[in-house]
Amino acid sequence: MQRPDSVPLVAPEEDFLRRATLSLPPEAVSARLARAWVSDQLPEIWEGTRDTLRLLTSELVTNAVVHARTPLQVSLSLTRTDVLVGVFDLDLGHVAADTPDRDGGRGLSLVEHLASSHGRVEHPGGGKTHWFRLPLAMQPASPRP
Repeated sequence: MQRPDSVPLVAPEEDFLRRATLSLPPEAVSARLARAWVSDQLPEIWEGTRDTLRLLTSELVTNAVVHARTPLQVSLSLTRTDVLVGVFDLDLGHVAADTPDRDGGRGLSLVEHLASSHGRVEHPGGGKTHWFRLPLAMQPASPRP
């Protein structure tokens, strides 16, 4: 599966310090794999930011697994100030509304409240990308003896 190269709303190509992608099957284990993968990609960020990154990535992957049921691709892009994560799948289905009496389905509300920005892009060639942006909090350098 090939994710479209241009996901608008992120950053110009020259602003990326690091980019990576991970292809996953539409299976429940994919959320756990995606959480571990994003942590491995950015070991230098603060634990709290890493926890939020893992949570929001897991929510978008879980939504893709449950609703799209197609292979998916997680992309991570690092800039000097932000980390951007997108989850691409081949489905263009509707987004379920969150309601207080509904079981589950609150993942996008978490993204809305915890990310600095987020959105959904439908690609002309097919499929969609749900994405979010988090500001970086880098680990301080270790003091030199």
